[in-house]
Amino acid sequence: MRAALGAAWRWALLVSLVGVIDGEAGCRFPAHWAGSWFQSGVPLVRINASHIETKGECLQAAGDKFLIEDKSENCFRCVVIHEKHANVLQYKETYCDEKQSLDDLCSLITGDATLFSMLRLDPPAGPVACPFKGPFTFTYNRGSGECWSPVSRIDSCTDESRLLLRYQACPDVHGTESTVEELVCLATWKEGSTRYLIGKVFHKMATSDEDRYRCFVYDHKQSNGRSMFEVAQSGDATCNGLLSPTEGSRTMKLTKVENSKSRCRYPNWVTEHHQWHTLDLSRSYHFSHKNATLRISHSGPEMRVICHNATESHHQVTIVAHTTSGCNSGYVCMRFYKRDGHVIELQQSNNTVQVAEEACNPEYFPHTTLPYTTLITATLHPRKCPYLGRYTVTGLHENVPQQLHHHKRKKRAIVRSKRQDESNTEPDCDVENFESLSVGCTETLDTMDFYSCNSEAVSAYSCHGNWEENGTSFLIASPVSRKSTGARRYCFIYTHGGNKGDGSILYNDAKWKRDTTLHVSTATESCHRNITPGISGHRVFNLTMIGQCAQAASTGAVSATAVLLPSVFFIIIIVAVISNLR
Repeated sequence: MRAALGAAWRWALLVSLVGVIDGEAGCRFPAHWAGSWFQSGVPLVRINASHIETKGECLQAAGDKFLIEDKSENCFRCVVIHEKHANVLQYKETYCDEKQSLDDLCSLITGDATLFSMLRLDPPAGPVACPFKGPFTFTYNRGSGECWSPVSRIDSCTDESRLLLRYQACPDVHGTESTVEELVCLATWKEGSTRYLIGKVFHKMATSDEDRYRCFVYDHKQSNGRSMFEVAQSGDATCNGLLSPTEGSRTMKLTKVENSKSRCRYPNWVTEHHQWHTLDLSRSYHFSHKNATLRISHSGPEMRVICHNATESHHQVTIVAHTTSGCNSGYVCMRFYKRDGHVIELQQSNNTVQVAEEACNPEYFPHTTLPYTTLITATLHPRKCPYLGRYTVTGLHENVPQQLHHHKRKKRAIVRSKRQDESNTEPDCDVENFESLSVGCTETLDTMDFYSCNSEAVSAYSCHGNWEENGTSFLIASPVSRKSTGARRYCFIYTHGGNKGDGSILYNDAKWKRDTTLHVSTATESCHRNITPGISGHRVFNLTMIGQCAQAASTGAVSATAVLLPSVFFIIIIVAVISNLR
């Protein structure tokens, strides 16, 4: 009985397999073909496991041959489908006819039968890297002659699947015009020695997928030691009639632009730290390990900045760089300034130009009025604070939006009321205000401590670097502890003021008047030059020095020495007397 059941099971399995091979149990298209496809001249094509919209139901398959039943017309056709790329299917087919075997129907397809292309809409893996990477200069021919003067240009976008083609109009060639096209590369493949590219072209005249999808044939070669490509483009959304890179609706000759980036490098004092940030961390600047490329990341498209030419002088370097952001590209002028420790600053022209030699002209790079971007390393180390000593704080206020100002006043009133209820006495100070400051007066010299009127430490900042410029000083500091909404880094901007008397004290190896006042402002984004210390800025206040940290310590040291020295001498004398007695 068990043997009979086993034999019956094996027979059923064999019948099932034969049925699949013969197509009696239907057939299945490859699972990754499922989805929506574009075909020129045909409404949207959808493919599922066994059905192709506009074709019919698959009955039998043998390799790349499929027997399709069109139930609406009650007829059958052979469709031979080749997968050229995950995003491209090409096929040839017979006319819809009465039912025959798969082999008999497929034998009716001739070698010159029309080749159809289906292009995947919204491919899951997205576009592909373009087979040629700019910049290139190129000439083109639309059938009326080669347009070579002025020369056209191709630039890569920051996304390697996109290219920007800038066509120039040639006065002596009919049908040429100045226009810009963006090419998105969707698929590449090779047949024998012929290389194909499917792309989507965006320009002002392209209003539908019929206008945007194009097929390209290309070939790479070397000429006089330079990299070149010959490219032919189809005139419609098919690859029909596109047989070589020199025959097409439009042909192009691309020549690689040799630039000086192999010789140009950002200076070591800029690239010794490969990662920099703005104070508020809204932008990051990452230098490549070869020191020729900079990538700037922020909320918008990433910007790629390639060094083209560098001129270095004392603690600063001026760079002509080629920038690419999205598909917008050109040359800019940048000037880096070496400040202190882990701090540099940057000025950059606002607009790009297409000629490198013009980038740093005053017209495009007005360095006296351009803002500075303050950059810090990802990891900051404490450094000695400037102006060590003890100070009184006066005139403290914050420049905040009106709604935030009202919120802060209300919050402070609640705090004062709570303290009054707890102590049953009228509060005599605002604990959120600063009345004094000590700089470097703790165990280390790298901390600034602000105190309230009741001598409680309100806020502490760690110093990371400072410099002076045209009578104004700048200090980068970070709060030792901060609220979740508080700034991560601050730039303290300060100038000297007050009476310039003769009495002076020494600190930081420089003289400074006893009765001088420091006017201070803070900024949270960058060390802005349009801030007036003590008047404008995020937080403003004045500092008046009341003493040095070292005074008390020195006095204590002298007193201790005065007490210890007589005792030491007494002990020495006693030891000497005892030695003599022996």
